[in-house]
Formats: sequence, structure tokens, C-alpha cells
Amino acid sequence: MITHGSRGSSVLGILALLAMTLGGPAPGSAQTDDSLVVHGPDDASLSLPVGRLRGYSTVPHEALLQLGWAVEVDPSGLRAQLGRGGPLVEFSLDSPLFRWDDQLFQMVSEPFSGGGSIQIPLQFVADFLPILAAEAYSFSPDERALEVLDASLWPGNRDETRRLEATRGGIAIQSGFADGSDPDREEVRDLQERVVVIDPGHGGSDPGATGSGGRREKDIALAIGRYLEAELRGDEDIEVYMTRDRDSWIDLWERGPRATEWKGSHSGVFISIHANSSPSSAIRGFETYFLSEARTEHEKRVEAIENAPLLRQADSNDGDVEVLDLTFIQRDLEKFNHGHWSNLLAEGIQAEIEDVHPGPNRGVKQAGFAVLTNVLMPAVLVEVGFISNRAEERILSQGEFQREIAVALAQGVRGFLERYPPGQGSTVQDEGLRKE
Repeated sequence: MITHGSRGSSVLGILALLAMTLGGPAPGSAQTDDSLVVHGPDDASLSLPVGRLRGYSTVPHEALLQLGWAVEVDPSGLRAQLGRGGPLVEFSLDSPLFRWDDQLFQMVSEPFSGGGSIQIPLQFVADFLPILAAEAYSFSPDERALEVLDASLWPGNRDETRRLEATRGGIAIQSGFADGSDPDREEVRDLQERVVVIDPGHGGSDPGATGSGGRREKDIALAIGRYLEAELRGDEDIEVYMTRDRDSWIDLWERGPRATEWKGSHSGVFISIHANSSPSSAIRGFETYFLSEARTEHEKRVEAIENAPLLRQADSNDGDVEVLDLTFIQRDLEKFNHGHWSNLLAEGIQAEIEDVHPGPNRGVKQAGFAVLTNVLMPAVLVEVGFISNRAEERILSQGEFQREIAVALAQGVRGFLERYPPGQGSTVQDEGLRKE
């Protein structure tokens, strides 16, 4: 059986994986002039074409098909799954990071689109596969050849025939059987199900901001989160999770890994709900943030407020190093290419809230929120209003307004998921690995 890689349970696990791969395998191992030999069962063999379009060795994404993977491609990258329920790998174009299940690894070079295919660094096939899927592949440095250890992965052992189904963005999409049937249709549908993780901010011993009328941010965020969860539960293609559904404290560093674990191999989004505050009681309105470096004094102030629980935690733990690593985490996870999509999600949410909120639309903003740094999916933090403004404090406490905000958030999420992941209408390329 082909097994899943273990999921990282904390940000420290992600950091360890990133650090481990910075000095990873050399890109030159297993390279030949124009092909990589692959040995299979009963002395069978095949050759994978090797190119050097950007000066380093790559194989086209079709090579994964020959090695027993089901592959889905779109304009921004590629994801592939080994066998029924096996590990799932995700690449983003022009990023050296890739995800194996929920672990991050870094190659020396980057995948890119070229030659009518997505070009994957040869290092992934020759160096990473024999390590991460050791029960399925091995590599012989002496022969400079890859060996497929699991006979059921070998093309000659599969009955089904490929058919060309579509061409999208210059990349051939191959799927299914010659007669049009597809016994893995349910598995493909499952891969396309989306996950929405709702994160009501603060909670438990951390009330967040408190208005002059005594309303607490944690209560407003939880109420809106519950309305949002109820609204999205009616969407049969969306699975909904909440980081907290009661007045409880969840560590900021744990929220992201939990959300990523719930998302699993699906596409997903993360919505963190908060109420804003300001030294000036006259300021009002709503704004949505995505993860990036704070640019303005206002962004830096909001960042400091929402990250304040980390500072209190660091004080009680003699200056926990996790707080100090925030910039490092942000820099490396931004390379995984979720920033662009998070920005688009934020824009859609702002547009929807504008229809129901009496305050001004303060726009999309960016900051280094700790709760967003280790979420491996498009993620935003929504400030639904200023609890420091007396009028907005009153309206934020009204159940009907909380429900309207939740519906607006749901509409923003639905609109975003119509576009994400890019090319979501593409069909999984299933080369017929059938493992019971």
C-alpha cells in the first residue's frame, strides 16, 4: 500500500521541513543528456524525456502519468495523486516550494510552463520520489536510473486506455477510458469539494477589543462565525469547519495547522473574523486583510493589536522563539503563491460587505497577522467594523446585522470559489492506478 506522508501539526514542523530542504539534494543527480531510464517489473523499461529549457533538467508533467500518478493541471500549477487515497503533491508555477500532503519541501529549481507541458525539475523525480515514496520508487546512482518497485504502477499492468479529452492553455488534458466511463468519478468529485474554515477571532481568556458599551470582540466574532457556518452548510459542495464554536481560547499558532489539516487535499479558504478598534472613536468602517508586510501606520497598528496575544504568551514563556520567527515564516509561505488569491478573496468580500454595511469601505489592506502565516490556502482577516466607534459597536451587537454580514461573507466566498482554484473545471488526468 502507498501511504500518506504525515501532516505537520504545528508551525515549528513546517519550519523544520523548510529548513531541512534549503540544503536539499543537488539538482544534478540522475541527470542524463535527454532522457531518464525507468526500470519496471519483468525487465521492462521506459524513458522519460529530459529537457533544459531554462538551463536545468526537467521532465514534462506527462512523466508523472507514466509513473502511476493521476494529474490535474491548470494555469497556475499542478497537483497529482499517487493511487487511490495515496499522497497528493501540489506545485505552483515558478515557485521552488511544493506540498506533499500537508508538508512543504523546497527544490533547487522551479516548475514552469513550457514546451506544451508543465516542466517539473528532474530533482523531484530522481531525488524526492525515492525518499518520500520509498515503497514505490528507488533510484540507482550508479545506473542513473529510476526503478518502479510497485508493479501495479507500471503502465503495462493497467487495462484502461487513454483518450485525449481537451486542451487547455496549451497543455493536453488526458482522462478516463476509451468508452467514456470513469469508475473514479466519485474520487474526482471528492477532490473538487471545497473547504471553508471559519476562524472567530480571540476567545476564552482573550476578549479582544472591548467597546465603550461593554461589547467584546470575541463575542461579536463568534456570533458572525456561527451565522456564516449556518449559511454555508446549505452548500452541498462546501465543507465547513470552525476553529472555535464556543467561548474558548485557541492558540494563534494552532489555528493555521488545524485549518490546513481539515482542508487536506481539497481546495479551501480561511476566513478570520474580527472587530477593529482605534484610539479615535470617530473612525468607522470595514476592511479586509491578506498576509503581507504592513505598509501604513494604520496597518501596523492593527497588526500589533491582533498579534498582541502572542506577545503576552511570549512574556509568560520567557520570549518564545515562535514569535520571533514571524517574518521568516511569512517570507517562505508567501512563496507558495497564495498571496495573489488571498488578495482577490479580500476584494470580493469587501464588495459584498459594502452592500450591507452602513460604514465606509476602507478597502483591502495587508499585514503580517500571525494567524494567517501558517495557513496553506488563500486566507484573509476581516475587520467587520470598529467596536471603538459607539454607533458601530451597537450595530455590530445586533443579531440581524451579524447575520447580514455573515451572508455577505458567504457570498464573497462563493464568488471566489467560482474562480479558485484556477482551471477548476479541468478534469483529473487519471492514468489508471487502481489500488484496492
